Amino acid sequence: MLPTSDSPTERVSPLTVRADPAASTTPWPLSRADVDFGDGTTQQVSDLSQVTHTDRTPGDYNVILTLQDSKGTTSTSRHMVKADYAASGYVATEPFRFYDSRDDTPVMPGGTPLWMSLPIGLNQPEHPLSASMSAVVLNVTVTGATQDTHLTVWPDGQDRPATSNVNVRAGATTSNTVTVPVGKSNGALMQLNSGWASIIVDFVGYYQPNLGQRFTPLAPSRLLDTRTAGGALPGGQTRTVKVAGVNGIPADATAVALNLTGTGATENAHVIAYPDPARRTATSNLNVEPGKDKSNQAIVPVGPNGTITLFTNSGSTHLVLDAVGYYGKHGKTLFKPVVPKRLADTRATGKLAPGATTTVSGLPANAVGAVLNVTATDTTGPGFLTAYAFGGTLPGASSLNTLPGATVPNHVTTPVGSGKVSIFNSWGGSNHVITDLLGYFTNP
Repeated sequence: MLPTSDSPTERVSPLTVRADPAASTTPWPLSRADVDFGDGTTQQVSDLSQVTHTDRTPGDYNVILTLQDSKGTTSTSRHMVKADYAASGYVATEPFRFYDSRDDTPVMPGGTPLWMSLPIGLNQPEHPLSASMSAVVLNVTVTGATQDTHLTVWPDGQDRPATSNVNVRAGATTSNTVTVPVGKSNGALMQLNSGWASIIVDFVGYYQPNLGQRFTPLAPSRLLDTRTAGGALPGGQTRTVKVAGVNGIPADATAVALNLTGTGATENAHVIAYPDPARRTATSNLNVEPGKDKSNQAIVPVGPNGTITLFTNSGSTHLVLDAVGYYGKHGKTLFKPVVPKRLADTRATGKLAPGATTTVSGLPANAVGAVLNVTATDTTGPGFLTAYAFGGTLPGASSLNTLPGATVPNHVTTPVGSGKVSIFNSWGGSNHVITDLLGYFTNP
């Protein structure tokens, strides 16, 4: 069962199936219908109204429909139903902050899952959104951690996956973009592995079947490098960057997927990427630190004249901006959300040496792009990783920056070749590389 509108009051949850007893043909009037949805859930109706049910997890379910007519005769039919997330378009929204644990529970304890109500439908009255979104894109920031730890985000109602989204050092502030399916109760779960920390969540956009724009993945192409043009961005000032109508991105693109890197920061600060230079959002995309190159992927709606605007709150920092894809009416692919799962972990096979490339398999054969969480750990020297399509040409841009003594994640969108992705390690030092799948793009 798929949604047909973006109404904030008409909810069609992902993984929803519908049974219609009234569509059955019997010699006598029907008096009762019993539906066994195959997951331990049953429902009985006497008015023969349509019955809907939302499965907790994707899977194949044996649905049994038992009908009873007015003479007491019963008949049974069985249907194998595949519950899965549907291919979806993307709806870009103006970013807004909807959760900040510092406002109520200042710190979140490790080892305990925390339920987060997503801003679906009218949950955030000042930001009404579709009630039928299938996956959301968030920017999640972890700050004030009491020890080195990581945060995992996953759809509510499901078991915690063996994946991670944000890795943070004790006392530091780190953010990462997170794409996660919407759970059965319109929410998501978050859990710190250990320690305590505060969590801040910004809403970026969402995916929904029968709605939104298609995506075209691109080999990374550079849109801005303040080290060679314009100089570092000073605190309290803005920099407007042309992102549509350049580098293969059409002028009418509605949103762009970008890898945003900060380098040469003079102070701890945050960077915001937003569409309208006249309306700076109360959100953040990247937390920069002196002496460290840090990156985060951002999906940003295109603003006036095909531009976006960058702002940093204090100090100064150089910024590097690489486009990895765009959304718009000329986009080619739809997004298939998945329950987060681990695809590869070199800690089981051996470190990735400087200048070496590892191949990550396990993607569907029809995937033309992938949304990954790539993590570098146990790094011996500063450098970077670059993800690109297996069998493709290594692009001259990075996907994440590696740091000795730090575990660094990044949300990575990349083209796919033959169900595989290549990850290249720069000549800076050896790394362990962990790759988690958040979803993939496929041709309709």
